[in-house]
Amino acid sequence: MVEPSRRIPYRTWPGALAVLLAIAAYVGGLTYWNNRTPGNRPLPPGETVSVGHARFVPAEGWEMDVARSRAGQSLMLFKGGHKFLVSTQPWAGGPDGPLVRQQRLMERGQGLSIEGEVSGFVTAWGLQGKTFAYYGSKLAGRFWQVVDLRRRSLVQIDVYGGSDGLNEALADAQDMLDSMDLEASP
Repeated sequence: MVEPSRRIPYRTWPGALAVLLAIAAYVGGLTYWNNRTPGNRPLPPGETVSVGHARFVPAEGWEMDVARSRAGQSLMLFKGGHKFLVSTQPWAGGPDGPLVRQQRLMERGQGLSIEGEVSGFVTAWGLQGKTFAYYGSKLAGRFWQVVDLRRRSLVQIDVYGGSDGLNEALADAQDMLDSMDLEASP
């Protein structure tokens, strides 16, 4: 009679421990890096910032939200519970298309209400476009849009936040918009 071959047992715990330590080091390293990397960046007072073709001077006290800003496409600033978002993108078409889409997104997608009618605006630099105010149960804001048909670019500016301190945030946003021009090189 032939005896079945016996398997020689070996230890698995050293390999499992090595894998566990590698995972812990990876996750711990990412956590450490995340905690040491600031999510916001203070902006020097009076210094111009650019996003796409748009450039402007941020109001005092506003900081850049690094995680929600994308180089050359969008710049998110915040102060307290209020946000100031400037987005630029190429545009082909008429000047009203993106504005109508934005209103529809706010009304249907986010459950916000548009206050009044869309109106035109002109800044001290001659920048002109359309604007409207909006509100909801938890936030309110104002949206501006500039379409530069010559450059085929679209600039959208949105300031929003809670009702508390909104008038100050809107005044700062108006100052930033008044300092804006579309002469930055992308």
